[in-house]
Amino acid sequence: MITFWDVVERCDHGERMSEADFDRALWQNVKALTEKYDIHFDGETAVPSDDGLADRAYQAALDLFVAQGIYCTSTQRVARFTREEVEEKVRRANTSYVFGEGREQHTMLPRTVEDPRPPTCVFSFLGMPVKQDIFAQTCHAQAKEAYADAFCCPSLLDTFNGIPIKSGHPIEVAACCWDIKQRREAARQAGRPGLGLYAHVSVGESTASIIASVHPAFGALKRDATQSGAIAELKVDYERMSKVAFQRECGFGNAGLYGCLMGGYAGGPEGTMLVQIAHHFLGLLAFDVEYHINFPIDINQTCSTTLPMLWLVSVYCQAIARNTKMLSICTTMAAAGPSTDMLFYEMVNGAIAHTVSGANSVQGGIARDKHPEHISTLEIRLGAETCHAVAKMGMTRAQANSVVKEILAKYGDDIPNAPIGKTFRELYDLERVKPLDFYLDLYRKKKDEMTKLGIDYSVI
Repeated sequence: MITFWDVVERCDHGERMSEADFDRALWQNVKALTEKYDIHFDGETAVPSDDGLADRAYQAALDLFVAQGIYCTSTQRVARFTREEVEEKVRRANTSYVFGEGREQHTMLPRTVEDPRPPTCVFSFLGMPVKQDIFAQTCHAQAKEAYADAFCCPSLLDTFNGIPIKSGHPIEVAACCWDIKQRREAARQAGRPGLGLYAHVSVGESTASIIASVHPAFGALKRDATQSGAIAELKVDYERMSKVAFQRECGFGNAGLYGCLMGGYAGGPEGTMLVQIAHHFLGLLAFDVEYHINFPIDINQTCSTTLPMLWLVSVYCQAIARNTKMLSICTTMAAAGPSTDMLFYEMVNGAIAHTVSGANSVQGGIARDKHPEHISTLEIRLGAETCHAVAKMGMTRAQANSVVKEILAKYGDDIPNAPIGKTFRELYDLERVKPLDFYLDLYRKKKDEMTKLGIDYSVI
């Protein structure tokens, strides 16, 4: 079987190509394969029930990856692979991952389409920056959520101990070590000391800072995970792969992170969906990952909750679930901010689409992930509860499509001007780390509204 070091060798010695030519080839290959495999978005369906579409999409993505390969920006070369090499890697892919330890230990498993088993639910703030004075409270708010099987906290805004945070600077290492200690202490204070970290640090970007922060002295658990992010589309560099070389030796968890851009080099929802599937192959080969994290977004709206994006997400999740045993997690990327009706709607729609399509789920991605301190937990909570409810209800894709479109009608037209909502400071009693009454009332109101649309929360 091809190894990580075989991939490095191909990045060193593969075909030399300009990045522009690689991008141009991607566009051409995607266009040809969507036509060859008859993959078309009808403009109306959010959650398709077409098994044939999912299977054709998987085969098209495999053809795409074999034709395209992986571009290494550090060497300006293309690493290519045979179909047999890719298929063998998929067959040998990891089929379980254990987050945390003790009473909080949770095992993530592959899911099937319309699987009655609830997905693994990760609570994430996706590295949204907050000031140092409330970092611990935001971590605590996540860790205390009962449906969080693992958690991922925010990042630090601008400075640590008054010093600007810069990648590659000594302060980045210090901030990362502090970050881990705060997360672990937050889990302990929430009464869940063994709760797993789905992303190990969000402050650090450099390999040096990641390596420093995983020392046991800072509280890291052995299976807390770090993430290796691909460069859109189908690209890597040696900074990312250097982190992999460390991860393979130290035993910490290693996840792939893929955010394809609809409206970029892959074109519309059909092509971007193929590239999102293909990134799973990149993760197995270039990053030697144990599980896969996906957050495709509309390049213009910076979210994944539009109709085309919900279709894209549903099809790629079904393609992976029907054709592999890979551990795939899908992330909801919402346009609206905390304590708005719209954010509740977006989180519920993402949860439904992921769950019935056979993926595990990340609840996070708030306010386009770009407004500092605009983070919250109750919308994420309702998303996770929805994941559990629709799985245990046995909701079909056809039923999901009907509910998702009804919810989409409540917010779809507002996506370009989505409200950014309130900040964490405005929504929580910071001393007790508890949502304020008006925010809890809104959560209960939205849950009742979803119940009337047919989501039976009484089953959980």
